[in-house]
Formats: sequence, C-alpha cells, structure tokens
Amino acid sequence: MIHIPVGAWDRTDVLSFSLENECGEITEYERGNLIQVDRIDNIFHHDEKITFLKMDIEGAELSALHGAEKTIKRDKPVLAICVYHKREDLIAIPQYIKELVPEYKLYLRAHFPYASELVLYAISE
Repeated sequence: MIHIPVGAWDRTDVLSFSLENECGEITEYERGNLIQVDRIDNIFHHDEKITFLKMDIEGAELSALHGAEKTIKRDKPVLAICVYHKREDLIAIPQYIKELVPEYKLYLRAHFPYASELVLYAISE
C-alpha cells in the first residue's frame, strides 16, 4: 500500500476539504482547507497494474470513479465502493461500473446492522 497526499476526483483541481461534520468531505465551495485533487488515471503510471480500489470518500465516489475510468478499463481491479452516502449512488455507481467493464460481477454487502454502510464489490473473473 502506498500513500499519496492527493484527493481522488474527476479532474485536476484544488478544492476545499471541510471538517464541518465528523467524517469530512471534499467540496467545491471554499469552506475548509484547500487540497489538491486529481484523477486516479493521472496519479498512477500506465506500467503499474492496479489490482484493488477501495473508496469510502463521503459522497465523492462517483466523481473519483470517473477519474479512474482508464485505470478500471485497463486493469479491471477488484472494486470496493461505498454506495450509502448519496441515495442516487446506489443506482448510479453500479450502472457506471457496468458501463466501464460489462463483465464485472457486482455484489452488495451491508457491513453494519440495519444496512447503514453498504459497499458495492465489483469482481472481474
């Protein structure tokens, strides 16, 4: 595992990171500390094979997936993507993943009681 001090997003930019709630969130409105964000496709070299992507990034998952489009298509990593932060993510994220890699098998798992934390797994065989 490597640590890269850049937020995952759908473009190269500088955004605000707000700590107004206990989890923190990336926002396009200046309400917090400025942080560098970039596409996952730009962060990793094309000769590096990405085998696993996990995202629990407080509602920024779909934007980050858009920024990882080339990497996901090329490497078909196992994905573990949280889909509970925004209602629309439960539909939009699986649809987008299947558009990128139709052969992915999708699995949904609740990791806490009452299905409060839903994680979508995508596995290509």
